[in-house]
Amino acid sequence: MDSSRGSWPTFSRRAAIAVGALAAAPALSAHAFNLPETPPPDPLKRLDTARRLTVEVSIDGEGPYPFLVDTGASTSVISADLVAARGLKVGGQTNLHSITGVQAVETVVVDEVGVGRRIRRHLTMTVLPAENLEASGILGLDWLGSQGLLLDFAAQKMRVGAGLPYRDGRTVTVPIDMRQNGLSLLRGGVPGGSALVFLDTGSTTTVGNMALLELAQDNRAIISDWTDVALRSVTGQVFNGRLATLKLLRMGDIRLRNVPVVFGPVHTFRYWGIDEGPAILVGSDVMRAFDSVSLDFARNQVHFRVHDTRGA
Repeated sequence: MDSSRGSWPTFSRRAAIAVGALAAAPALSAHAFNLPETPPPDPLKRLDTARRLTVEVSIDGEGPYPFLVDTGASTSVISADLVAARGLKVGGQTNLHSITGVQAVETVVVDEVGVGRRIRRHLTMTVLPAENLEASGILGLDWLGSQGLLLDFAAQKMRVGAGLPYRDGRTVTVPIDMRQNGLSLLRGGVPGGSALVFLDTGSTTTVGNMALLELAQDNRAIISDWTDVALRSVTGQVFNGRLATLKLLRMGDIRLRNVPVVFGPVHTFRYWGIDEGPAILVGSDVMRAFDSVSLDFARNQVHFRVHDTRGA
């Protein structure tokens, strides 16, 4: 597959490193949250796989196998171990764009990839080593399409194409402001200016570009600067960045304080065409501040369900 902008490229930036387990402190108001400070991570330390939300996927009617769902990957991924176990024949190559850069990878065509009754046929999947995935594979946007996605952190479950959860006073809805290169972007900001926000269900780490770092520094929005860290992408390549604490991140009517962010020259931000201005990729480390996050692509909305603090 060509890696030019005119094609539908393969890319994923899922960083397999922990910034620290986050849990929301009692809410300051319906839409404001303090994220507790966390110690700096050990370089290349991965999150416990039990913290990753997965869905059960069938391959050619066999399984199920645990797959991640990545809203930042245009093409789905299958582990080399599963390819061997199912006797699938590896075909051509494609270019995969990760947080670190571009790498040529092998592909395989799978006859049926299913979640429950939802099946995609003749799906071309990227083949990557299982040790880099910590799962049997990843479902990307080519499989997900316009189906909704619910990340229920309270119940430790992920559901694809599920009906929207009941919306009440604990639900905050943020519109998807724009779509660019397949990405669904929210309008957000930090002290001193606006920023594009992308919710990345496949990333364990929240990452900001250099334009966001410059804006935050100019407006004294960095409240601590911890350490240099290394992130390992799904291709096994290593990205070096700087972990710091962002004073405030705004997403629609939501305000998050004390947000850990790894800043650096992220390749995929440049590839997506969102590196000229401030932009941030919000990973599951920050999304876990909510009971659940529901991505409603059909209505161009994201629904954040906050913790019930009654009796707390």
